[in-house]
Amino acid sequence: MQVAYSAIFTLALIRRLPCEKAVYANCHMRKRPQQQRSRELVSRLVDATAQAITVRGLDDFTTQHVADFAAVSVGSLYQYFDSKEDLVEALLERVSLDLAGGLNHFVLSKTTELRQMVQMAIRFGFAFLKADGGLAAELVKNWHKLPAKNFIVVLQNTLLDFMRMYLLKNPLVVQPERLQVRTYIIANALVFTMIRALSEPSPFISEQDLSAELEQMVLSYLQS
Repeated sequence: MQVAYSAIFTLALIRRLPCEKAVYANCHMRKRPQQQRSRELVSRLVDATAQAITVRGLDDFTTQHVADFAAVSVGSLYQYFDSKEDLVEALLERVSLDLAGGLNHFVLSKTTELRQMVQMAIRFGFAFLKADGGLAAELVKNWHKLPAKNFIVVLQNTLLDFMRMYLLKNPLVVQPERLQVRTYIIANALVFTMIRALSEPSPFISEQDLSAELEQMVLSYLQS
């Protein structure tokens, strides 16, 4: 079952939206792609940014690395993006859309049993952080260097919607006045524990064991 969940969520995450103008509406670009060829080029540049970050790390990648991965000249890159920071912003916007789409599976879920919902969330978290060669893990590790409105905020807000949905179905389980702060704590505890486990794996803790302990921690906290 765990493998099946991971496969489903990973496929949902790596499904890319068409590179239409609206997709990058909130990021800074020198000019917006209008024609199909230019939209495809921008999409390749954003893909190449993900590759460069995965291979070189967020601090060490350059626009030249991105151009090389995209098989275009740096001049072509600068037609649309002024800097590597603008490329990262465009990448974050797309990752945020992917993340929101995946998390909406939870918001729309018909599941009402808390343990199953927590299990699904943890499996989704590991699948998301390991997808695309660990791109999300690298971004989350450097969250303090990223724009304020990034996918961590999307994650927290969607988890809050997820808990509100559960509260509507189970009004006596979670205290409403403590929901937001508890969701904030849970989201950060889960994400950064998973990041630590993936970036510095312990030979004494398997992913399965860690998932089980995280599940128990969340359940105990929500039900206390």
